Amino acid sequence: MTLEELLAQSIEDEEKRQQVLEAIKQDRAGLEANKQKVLDDLKKQQERSTKMESTLQSLQSAFGDRTPDDVKAMMERLENDEMTRLAAEGKTDEILKKHKEKWDAERKSAEQSWQQQLEEATTRASTLEQKLTQELVDNRAMAAASKAGVIPEALDVVKMLAKSQWQLEDGEPVLRDKDGNIVTGKKGALTFEEWAAEQLRESHPYIFPQPKGSGAPGNNGSGGAKNNPWAKDTFNLTEQGRISREDPAKAERLKADAQ
Repeated sequence: MTLEELLAQSIEDEEKRQQVLEAIKQDRAGLEANKQKVLDDLKKQQERSTKMESTLQSLQSAFGDRTPDDVKAMMERLENDEMTRLAAEGKTDEILKKHKEKWDAERKSAEQSWQQQLEEATTRASTLEQKLTQELVDNRAMAAASKAGVIPEALDVVKMLAKSQWQLEDGEPVLRDKDGNIVTGKKGALTFEEWAAEQLRESHPYIFPQPKGSGAPGNNGSGGAKNNPWAKDTFNLTEQGRISREDPAKAERLKADAQ
């Protein structure tokens, strides 16, 4: 039994039956069109695949077991043969054009390589300059601090302070104030020696040896010894931990004073 016969039995209204048949007809036409499109696409893919396989076989047949270097040498020989042919035919303009294209390509490749090398060299130089600058500042600061009498345990503190305050300008370390002005010393710009002997001694006295006497800190008199958590009479583990974390140099000094 056909679809039309089934519709005739199930749909008595002739107009409705015709509408359904027309819709089915259109759907069938759309399906056929899509089917044909899919078949055409498959055919094109098969043709492309066949063509690629043929090209690959041709290349394999032409080059055989030759390496990429062999193929490159072969292409260069072909290029030379082409130039010879053009020269024999008197086509100097084409020869010049081909040479120019080759030279332009080589020049562009060389420029890109040089640019990359320049950028890498600039980066390395900048990194090296930063390291040398920091080493110069560190070394000058450490030498000045040692000369001023800073205790050995506090030299790392000096290095940290120098790193945060000094900068290299035209090859020379310079200290500037909060307004950007160069800090001056006795004979012009402040030197590391003046910075260590005067400014550090005033702002960070704990990094210098502490005097000992009847009224000096570190003594059992009215100085700091009465608050020394390492001293026998004022021993305090909690306070020892706090000072060790916040001020290692002071902790070492208090330990020495307590002995």
